[in-house]
Amino acid sequence: MAAYQRILYHLNRDYERAQRYKPGRKRIPGCCYAAILLIQLKNAARISEAVRAFREYLVTRRAEVQVLVSKKRKKEYRLMVIPQEILELDFSMCMGLLDRPENSIVDVAKHYARKKLKLNTHSLRYSKITHLLAQGVDSAVIAKITHHSNVNFIKTYTQEKYAHDILRKTD
Repeated sequence: MAAYQRILYHLNRDYERAQRYKPGRKRIPGCCYAAILLIQLKNAARISEAVRAFREYLVTRRAEVQVLVSKKRKKEYRLMVIPQEILELDFSMCMGLLDRPENSIVDVAKHYARKKLKLNTHSLRYSKITHLLAQGVDSAVIAKITHHSNVNFIKTYTQEKYAHDILRKTD
């Protein structure tokens, strides 16, 4: 997936830069936001869910975490898997994220995605959904993974995307 490779490139580049920061610096390095985007893409999550997962990972250092699902009336939790590339790095320089409000982190992550990657964070969610459908994963399973309450929403979105792709490719 091209988006995964782009985010990984920025994660590694910004991580190397962060290693040169002076200890105790208050600024949160870009690699922290790239890590959030990588989690979002890997899990087909909303950006707020990816922020919750990364914060939980910073505290527990577990490869799998449970986070509260956004946009649900009842409290629901979902499994989030932390990508291997994140598990292999020391993100202690991101601990400052624990002191910041979630909506502030979401806003900065969205800005980071627009500025560095030229994309909307929600497109990462649908990029993964489209990728899973292309691999032959049943849409009902994808709806369970992503916590969509209506399977038809996934079908409608992907059919529209495929229709646009076909339209672009025809002469």
